[in-house]
This record gives sequence, C-alpha cells and structure tokens, in this order.
Amino acid sequence: MSVLLLVVAIVELSCVGVLWARAAHLTRVLVLGVVGVGIAYDSAIFGLGSVIGEGALLHGLSVGRFVCHALLTPVLVLWAVDRVGAGARWRRAAAVLTVLLVVWGVFGELIRLRLVPRRFADTLRYTGESASVPVAALVVTVVLLAAGVVLWRAERLRFPVIGIVLLVVASGAAVSCPPLGNVGEAIMMVALTGAEVGARGLAGRSRRV
Repeated sequence: MSVLLLVVAIVELSCVGVLWARAAHLTRVLVLGVVGVGIAYDSAIFGLGSVIGEGALLHGLSVGRFVCHALLTPVLVLWAVDRVGAGARWRRAAAVLTVLLVVWGVFGELIRLRLVPRRFADTLRYTGESASVPVAALVVTVVLLAAGVVLWRAERLRFPVIGIVLLVVASGAAVSCPPLGNVGEAIMMVALTGAEVGARGLAGRSRRV
C-alpha cells in the first residue's frame, strides 16, 4: 500500500506537468496545479509514513496534509465555473462559496483538529481523532459533478463525469481502505487535467474551422 500511494503521488505530479506543458489557460493551470501538488503531498506523506515513523516529524508533516485539503480543495469551485464559461453571477457566487468553504475548513475543522497515529496494512498515518463530515469536499464534489455534466453536454467530454463518479466511489470505499481515498483523488486529477487539455484541443479545432 505504501508503494501504491507513492505511485499515486507521482501520477498526481505528472498531471501538474502535463498541465504546464499542454494546457493554455494560465489561471486554471495555476489552480489545478496547486491542487495537484497539494494532493500529491498528501499521498506522498501517507505513503512515506511507515518509513518516517511515528513521532513529531510525521505529525507535523501530517498537519500539512489537512491544511492542503482545507485551503486548496475549495478553489476547485473557481476552476469549475471558469471551465464551463459561467456568467458573472455564477462566478461571484462561486467566489463567495469558495471563501465560505475555506473559512469552514479553517474554523470548523483545522482549529479542532486532533491527530492520532493509525496503521493500515503497511502504512502509518496521522488522522483525525474523531470522524467528521467532510463538508467542503462534498460541496466541491457536487460542483465538479455539475460542471462535468455541462462539459459532457456542451463538448462531449465524458471523462470528467466518470472521474468524479469514481472519486465518490473510492471515497466511500476509503472508510474500509483509506488509501483508496488518495486513489480517488488521483483519478479526479487525471479527469480534470483531461478536461483542461481538452479545452485547448477544442480551441485549436475552432481556430482551424
């Protein structure tokens, strides 16, 4: 499982590389790129946990995992509304929602965060002492799914919807097998990267026409 998580981190970083090399929209590349680095960090620390060992170092690095999720996951809302070409009203609503989700992540989750070491298979990680509903992640997932449906109908891009559905399935299965949550995030990152690269391809076809 530790090796699998490190492979997942490499896949997520590879998506960031593809975005920088092939995607054209700088703002969206920055948003997806930062998120990609954040979830790659999460997967890498999870995968290296058993090597680092229980203690202050792994605890501190694990706090970074939760900070990345609290601060970075909500900005995917901004990516979604921009990618589908939403109007000014939807963009303002997305900005407000993003701020609210970040505030919730900081004051509703991070401030009360208490980490304890837990093992699964050959992995070691620090995770929340008590389970909580991932409100921000659920809201972002709904927004991404809606954006995926729009892209399917407007541009015939199916993989964003498929990727988000697989993320939901993997996140549910992560209750019994925690590394599957990271696998689901990697699938999401691949799907969103494909949607961004697909936007460049669509623009190129339009110019040729």
